[in-house]
Amino acid sequence: MLSKLKQLDSAFVHLKFWTLVLVACCLGSSALVVWFSFNAVLKSKQEVYLISQDHVLKAFANPRDALISVEAKSHLKQFHQLLFTLSPDEQLIESQLAESLYLGDHSVKFHLDNLRETGYFKKLLAANVSQRVYLDSIQLDESRSDYPFRVYAKQEIIRSSSILLRSLITAGNLRPIQRTPANPHGFLIENWEILENKDLYQKAR
Repeated sequence: MLSKLKQLDSAFVHLKFWTLVLVACCLGSSALVVWFSFNAVLKSKQEVYLISQDHVLKAFANPRDALISVEAKSHLKQFHQLLFTLSPDEQLIESQLAESLYLGDHSVKFHLDNLRETGYFKKLLAANVSQRVYLDSIQLDESRSDYPFRVYAKQEIIRSSSILLRSLITAGNLRPIQRTPANPHGFLIENWEILENKDLYQKAR
């Protein structure tokens, strides 16, 4: 009888041992599945697929800091194109000016209000004047948190009888903000000012 009890006790110990081993294996495999799934999700977030003319292109998502210079300069280029490349079309002008206000703060609005008060846009429409801006270079100080910048450009003003070329230098700061459809780069131009906008030369058409 005692021998049977010992055998029963030994069998219970073995059963308990193998049960614990099985539970440990289950927990280990579950942990591995969770780990691999987490890594797969992280990897998928780093991959972006773009469709262009029926071709699927693979791109990679990078931290914002890695592309701060590229995005900031693209933001400034977009802003200056909206503000200084204009055609004699009232609706188009108003649409571009409204877009530009999403990219900058009150300093931009102050400048636009001054142009409206002086009748700049009305004169442009009345004389069928078009203007284009060509960016020469953009200086951006990435070492500072307020990202001071300076933009060097040329402004071409085309009238029916002449073409005027002007120099254009602007400056300000960039503040990172949340991206939106109206502000895809996620920057806000602050303390914006025109440092120089003078005639270089004029030629007849």
